[in-house]
Amino acid sequence: MMKNKIIGGIVSALMLGFAGLYCAKDDVAITKDTYGIITKGYSALRIEPMVFAGIIIYLGKGESVEIAERSREKSWVGKMNDFWYKIKTKDGTVGWVFGDNIIIHSSKSKVTMDKIASDFMEREALQIKKYLAGKWWSVNKFGDFTNHCLELYENNKYRSYQREQESRAIVGRYRLDFNRNEIIFSSGTSFRSNLDLLKRGNEYEIKKNIKERELRFAKIGLELPPEPVLTTKENTKKP
Repeated sequence: MMKNKIIGGIVSALMLGFAGLYCAKDDVAITKDTYGIITKGYSALRIEPMVFAGIIIYLGKGESVEIAERSREKSWVGKMNDFWYKIKTKDGTVGWVFGDNIIIHSSKSKVTMDKIASDFMEREALQIKKYLAGKWWSVNKFGDFTNHCLELYENNKYRSYQREQESRAIVGRYRLDFNRNEIIFSSGTSFRSNLDLLKRGNEYEIKKNIKERELRFAKIGLELPPEPVLTTKENTKKP
């Protein structure tokens, strides 16, 4: 319980400090120095400021863009009510992105924006890894534990093994792919798959649809055994 409170305090402080760098969307004036950072992977860049408009490309999480214009009024997309923003990507592609998918910032330097975008991604990764750290067990649709255990560490190490086969655990490093919303494992897993990382409110789910069945994991605790010692081969594998 104490550890949860400490982690929550750290994450809250980081996010509050980071939020202070940005402008409230209702107040910001769009100028030639207005930029934004895409906050959700696979965000649609559309021809017109409406949800049914054609999609030009999909934007990656953490991508910095120039903002040229804001829609006159907010509109609803699902449960979110926000403005649309006309933006230009680094390669010159122009289109509209929904406001819930972007953070607004004013800067006179693209270099500064790139640094802010990098800091954003580091903070995002830190927050998620703190949440993921712990022991996860696979469950079926009824919530019953099944055959696979996954132990995730904040320093990107992991162990994966089947029930009663802990001595044969697969160990390695994992990374977060924000654009694909996926956890990628360098040495494979006992369930032979990477996992989708899905945000539900303030929490995350990890699961994967495999051959018409859903592999889902539930977190069963924060306590972990000593972190695995990786061999040179495992240490150099890229997830």
